[in-house]
Amino acid sequence: MINKFKAWHIDLIEKVQKITGLSNYQIIWISFAEGLIIGFFVCYII
Repeated sequence: MINKFKAWHIDLIEKVQKITGLSNYQIIWISFAEGLIIGFFVCYII
């Protein structure tokens, strides 16, 4: 189950990278920024 999800997620990221032309490094920074935004939002709510 976990391996199927991991494979699906990797395929999805690769498709998004091909469409947008983003590098792995850019994807990592976007994910980091998204995590910060969600974290601040959750802390603000709580």
